[in-house]
Amino acid sequence: MVWGMNLPRAFGEFWPDGDFEGTDASGADGWTMRLKAYYQDNMPTDQKVLFDDGQGNGPLRYPYFVSQKFTNEPGALTGREPRHLSPIESQEPPQSFDIARGSKSLGSLIKLNNRILAVDEPLRTIIERLDPQVHQFFPIIIKLRKGNTPPSKYYTLVIGKYIDSFLPENSTSDAYRSNGENQFIHEETKKAMSGLAFSKALFGGAHLWRERRLSAEWLTCFSDELEAEIANAGLRIPKHFRMKEV
Repeated sequence: MVWGMNLPRAFGEFWPDGDFEGTDASGADGWTMRLKAYYQDNMPTDQKVLFDDGQGNGPLRYPYFVSQKFTNEPGALTGREPRHLSPIESQEPPQSFDIARGSKSLGSLIKLNNRILAVDEPLRTIIERLDPQVHQFFPIIIKLRKGNTPPSKYYTLVIGKYIDSFLPENSTSDAYRSNGENQFIHEETKKAMSGLAFSKALFGGAHLWRERRLSAEWLTCFSDELEAEIANAGLRIPKHFRMKEV
């Protein structure tokens, strides 16, 4: 069996309302400002030219490029002037996420700003055991209101496996719609997702992955084994539904 998880659409325990590394006096998030400062003060000149559009936008283009590394397939082409995503460098992961409102408790898998995912220590342990050395995890301090932190450590999650196992010809017609040539968007209801079909021969032994042709980062796929381990451990993750194996 294969499971599909939608990203949360409203703030709450699976999508805390806050900012990476807090905000400065202008309201800009600290992660962006730190990356801009790195671009301006520490980035080698031969790397700066990769983001220079001739209009002085390099300090903004670099943070955007970095954020794409956390939500896209490693090495994928991205941007208006497409270039391959390079490996994540030591200065690039966000160091903290400051929650401004709500979210007294958090799930084991949460969405942060820019659709970046984070998982707690128990879920990271399960994923690494089932999918060793496939995905990337970077420590991030989650700061609750009043300066408190959750009982478990959290890590940003970069999904490392992307597959073409979606079978539109075996899926119900109202479960998805076209989003361009050979690209599709799935409907997020339980009924619709139960009609999405995937090739077992193609996703094989994968436990956590995303589909290249289906809904970009809005759909995350789990194996039956991973879903069962999450449930048995009593971990809370966003809404997810059974889909079809063929």
